Amino acid sequence: MLKLLIFLLLLGLLLALIYWRLRPYIATARRVLSFVRDLRGMSAPEESRRSSGGHTRRSTAEGERLVRCLSCGTWTPAGRSVTLAGRAGPSYYCSHTCLERAAEGATRPRAANGQRR
Repeated sequence: MLKLLIFLLLLGLLLALIYWRLRPYIATARRVLSFVRDLRGMSAPEESRRSSGGHTRRSTAEGERLVRCLSCGTWTPAGRSVTLAGRAGPSYYCSHTCLERAAEGATRPRAANGQRR
């Protein structure tokens, strides 16, 4: 009986040592798998995304306010828009690309008659 107890103790110590040495690799593998799962969730069609209750998840809440992009005019949910606070109030953009496009347009030099070149 004592031999069995010593054997189990040594086996437990060996397993603990192996786990301790592999712990960083296990953590990295978990992060990679989580990243892959998030990518698959983003690229999956909306119909295939299911919440725990079996209902299709929506990207917007039912009562969420829509705002219009100042650059392209696209209507976007306020929670997903890129918002810039200004003196006249917040400015909304549908994406960082539209924000950059609007910034480029604001810095272009004007012609003598007031039109953009």
